[in-house]
Amino acid sequence: MRVINFVENFVKALSQIDYQYQSVRKIFGLPLLSINLGFDGNNEMRKAKGIVAIGTNAVGIFSVGIFKSIGIVSVGIISLGFGTVSLFSVGLITISVLGLGIVSVSIFALGYLAIGVFALGYKSIGIIAIGKEVVAIIGVGVQIDSLFKF
Repeated sequence: MRVINFVENFVKALSQIDYQYQSVRKIFGLPLLSINLGFDGNNEMRKAKGIVAIGTNAVGIFSVGIFKSIGIVSVGIISLGFGTVSLFSVGLITISVLGLGIVSVSIFALGYLAIGVFALGYKSIGIIAIGKEVVAIIGVGVQIDSLFKF
């Protein structure tokens, strides 16, 4: 119940924020800095799009999105990019709660090199790890360095 109240209050507070900024300087047709927070008239989340993008939804080379973020370096609740930091992320290198990437450092990690509490990957390191080469307390795999081997 407390979590639901927190989320409701967070969304209410976020919907009252109304801030937009775009730098005049452009690179390849994109603003150098784009900040776009809040919701538009149709209650749709605004999108910041630029080289550096900060917003409710953000798309840019360096992006920080409150909800969604897409960029080479991406930070947000849900992130997609080369290097991501988030709750849920997909990228080449991810740091998150639930991550999917070539290198994933997450609580629930999926990737070629997966490091986490629960790790699933070709090379896995974790408390519970599954993969070909595994280092774990509880490990399942071909080459296992584990306290308990399966």
